[in-house]
Amino acid sequence: MTDPGDKEVVPGPGASIYTFDASEFPWWLVGILTIIAAMVAAIVFTDAYREAFDAILPLPASFTQGLALTLYLTVGSFVVATALGLFIGLARLSRNTFIRNLAATYIEFVRGIPVIVFIFLVALVFTPDFADLVNMETRSIPQGIRASAALSLFYAAFIAEVFRAGIQSVPTTQTEAGRSIGLSERQITRKVVLPQAVRNMLPALGNDLISLMKDTSLVSILAVREITQMARLYSGSSFRFRESFFILVVIYVVLTLGLSLLLRWYERRIAIPR
Repeated sequence: MTDPGDKEVVPGPGASIYTFDASEFPWWLVGILTIIAAMVAAIVFTDAYREAFDAILPLPASFTQGLALTLYLTVGSFVVATALGLFIGLARLSRNTFIRNLAATYIEFVRGIPVIVFIFLVALVFTPDFADLVNMETRSIPQGIRASAALSLFYAAFIAEVFRAGIQSVPTTQTEAGRSIGLSERQITRKVVLPQAVRNMLPALGNDLISLMKDTSLVSILAVREITQMARLYSGSSFRFRESFFILVVIYVVLTLGLSLLLRWYERRIAIPR
């Protein structure tokens, strides 16, 4: 029984309705930001770290190499890989047996090759063959273009599977509804299926984008002067490996963390309210 003398406590107008839940607080973010802050302090107050930072991110040369080149490779390769992945993913769902199996062969073949081996294959084997085919000088094709082509072709296979799974996640009733109002198969795919599939695919596409950004470090094997190659060059000449690679690690963490937080914000923005 409830005691009639008990009264329900109602918060006053000035009382806060928010409570702090320590278990839900992003302590991991605090830890990462602390590491970044410590590295920034080292760069500001330590000559060795400042010199390493200036060598890895030189200005104004950083607009054509180092960080800028890393971003160019990431964005350019991802755009091309997404376009190719959409085409291959649709081919993977084709009713034509030959086209469907051709797409599946490409996907499984590429996914079975380590990315560094694929970069060597495209840059040192396929590129000279292509140059001979079109009567070009192999040396006229920059290593950065070769690296971008390799990353685009490699990630197209993974993104194709993302598109395939995303398209198949759309209920068949949506396709049937499109047919019922007289839409063609192409219109259904473009106006009904893909817009809904993109919402389901966004987390996986975001993961592929972050992975691609990190894999741009592998193109340093082609002497492409992105940030990893800049760090290797400086550490090799100064023997300051600690400073060079601590700075390199923090640069990649800042890039991937910023991109991850941006993608999480966008996912929440386009999410369907429940």
